[in-house]
Amino acid sequence: MTNRPTLSRRYLGVMLKRLREAAGLDVYKVAEHIGYDRTALGRWEQGINVPKIPTIRALAELYGASSVELSKLTTYATQAKRRGVYEHANLPIEVRMLYEAEPVADVIQSLELDYLPGLVQTPEYLRATQAVQIPHPTEVDTAVQDLRRQRQEAVFDNRSPRVELVFGQSALLYLDSMPEIKSGQVARLRELAALDTVDIRVLTGLHAAMVGAFTIIEPDSGNEAASFVFLESADGCRYLEDRDVVSRYRQTFRLCQKQASPLEEYLR
Repeated sequence: MTNRPTLSRRYLGVMLKRLREAAGLDVYKVAEHIGYDRTALGRWEQGINVPKIPTIRALAELYGASSVELSKLTTYATQAKRRGVYEHANLPIEVRMLYEAEPVADVIQSLELDYLPGLVQTPEYLRATQAVQIPHPTEVDTAVQDLRRQRQEAVFDNRSPRVELVFGQSALLYLDSMPEIKSGQVARLRELAALDTVDIRVLTGLHAAMVGAFTIIEPDSGNEAASFVFLESADGCRYLEDRDVVSRYRQTFRLCQKQASPLEEYLR
């Protein structure tokens, strides 16, 4: 969990909430007991802020946490206060959490419609997409390019997560108008698709996810937090953790996988 403070805050919050609920205590009683208002407690459990270690110890005692659970809580709190790899980039907290969660995930499932997923984009493709979006200062675009490279290296260099990607054929058809980019991008897709840990498929018709793109992160069994869905739009991004909602997205992704063609089959 080193250099993943956003993820550590999330794990800390999830664990604090789980322990409180297991103890049968509501936020009002806990807040009154430790001398904080319930808003502060809510922000800790949401992973927005981090309580001080003495407060964590007081909460652990109140909740009847074991010594192992207390150790885990204090470790998360310590890690959450470190400066992470993505802290300097001024990214929204939701994006930082996605980037930190990917390398330590068990499975990453990403579905895009007209756009190649960020994990497989070449630098040339990324620059081409930046050129047609709302203009940003050059230094911002350069920072995004550096972050994209770091993100890809973090996922593919250790080959730890299982990566399953599905995207619409329009994402590949658009490459026909960019011959200087197409060959390198297709070669990169083929290179990644050849890995045992990567599955890439192409949607060629009507499908179950016509409403929009999403990414599902399935953490490994050793992590405290549950699976979550990451959604990105023009006005921001958010993530969803409700089990029924995540299950719905998971079903949609699996259905789209069945409806899509393997990359090599499509490219023949």
